[in-house]
Amino acid sequence: MASLLTTPLELLVAISSYLPTSDLTSLRLTCKQIERSLYEWFSQEFFTKKQFMLTHSSLQALIDISKHVSFSKKLSHVIIATNAYDEIPLRFRDSEAATRYIQGYEDQKVLLSTGIDREMLTEAFQGLVNLDTIGIRDFSATSRDRDGDHASWNSWGATTVHRETGIQLQFSEGGNHSHDSRTGFAARIFLTVLYALGKANRTPSHFEMLLRKHHLPDSTFCLPEFLRPTADPVLQNVKTLLLNVNLDLRYFHTEGSGTSADPHAGRSLGRFLGSTPNLTHLRLNFLKHLKANNEAFLKWLGEPILSHRPQPSPLPFLKPPPITLSSLRVLELGQINITPISLLTAVIKFALTLEGLSLWRMSLYPSTPSTHDDKPNLWATFFKTLSGLPQLKLKHLKVGMLQQDHMYVHFAPPADSQSIVSPHKQKEYTGREMEKFLKELQEQVTVEWPTPIGMNDDADEDEDEDDDDNSMDDDDDEDMLDDDE
Repeated sequence: MASLLTTPLELLVAISSYLPTSDLTSLRLTCKQIERSLYEWFSQEFFTKKQFMLTHSSLQALIDISKHVSFSKKLSHVIIATNAYDEIPLRFRDSEAATRYIQGYEDQKVLLSTGIDREMLTEAFQGLVNLDTIGIRDFSATSRDRDGDHASWNSWGATTVHRETGIQLQFSEGGNHSHDSRTGFAARIFLTVLYALGKANRTPSHFEMLLRKHHLPDSTFCLPEFLRPTADPVLQNVKTLLLNVNLDLRYFHTEGSGTSADPHAGRSLGRFLGSTPNLTHLRLNFLKHLKANNEAFLKWLGEPILSHRPQPSPLPFLKPPPITLSSLRVLELGQINITPISLLTAVIKFALTLEGLSLWRMSLYPSTPSTHDDKPNLWATFFKTLSGLPQLKLKHLKVGMLQQDHMYVHFAPPADSQSIVSPHKQKEYTGREMEKFLKELQEQVTVEWPTPIGMNDDADEDEDEDDDDNSMDDDDDEDMLDDDE
């Protein structure tokens, strides 16, 4: 009679892939032969990508993995989440739960205030010889299909805290842990991780800031000279950089004439990007309401590199020089209001190397004031101009959730469609016939103009597009082990 011990490895792995985490643990504990048979698959699936938080127990688990003879070689993608103990008044179920929570709160407070988190991250990174991707995020991915429809991936140790205290650790933007209300917790983690990577001599190729609650302020990217020798080797090797940025001008100093002494939005981010010359993939999600600041930064990003050497700027700190990014192949922009010419300027600058372009939740508005009587279609004109750029050879294009001057935009179904097809909110294409696809976009893109007064009927309103998931953040965490159990 066949048994688990005589089952072919491929079938045993297939069976294991459908088991909830707790049942998989029980299966591996049944006997040493099954544990040995599943070891390679188990370590590959559960120790390639993992999420941690800045608590002593979570970072200690990361250190332990980094010292494991096998797991340390498997772990190539580390995520640090913004889970934090809160200082607001809480009601606990009993004294033991309260004691454990208070102890965890005090431990995290000391960890962050003394810089022990940086030392622990440095020690852990030193042992992760194949570390290739660093992520920072403020949410738990909900793609944990193994444990049910509503299961999510959590930071290592977060489930234990919830079980012992009855309190779910929230994703914090600061509180008493930020040490700087202007930068917040995520910004602190960003700089701490960058410094720890440099001290550990680790140079991952991919840096992913996937934030849904709060964006990084521009001051996050201001690197002091003391940090430069440590951070520069890390930044020189970065090829993928995914960021959510807040380019709000936080300084209100003025010159003698009364004009702003610091009018350059995103100046620190600009200098930071100048330290990543080997970047091949750049994603920037903005805060949409900062219209003028975002556009000013994108105009700067699109500034050409002059063939002759101009006179150096007397104030390079306030206005960084244009950057090259000569290896950029993928550009993704999201959550921004911008004129077509400013957007085209950025695309044209990188056209010679650009292979992929993504425009997500973006709104175009006219460069000069105009009435709606003529009903211009800025997106149709943009796609037409894009198709006419001889140096641009895109292989992938994605556009979605677009707007024009506060009006929704959709893509009508083809005119020769034989069936009833609802308008599309997004379009995507990968291949060699990009010119054909751009022509299709020109023909199908439609602005949803408001209905004239007195002509409104009982048609259903379109559903609101401004949901909570308003960025291009990835959510593919199916390979990440949930907790320490």
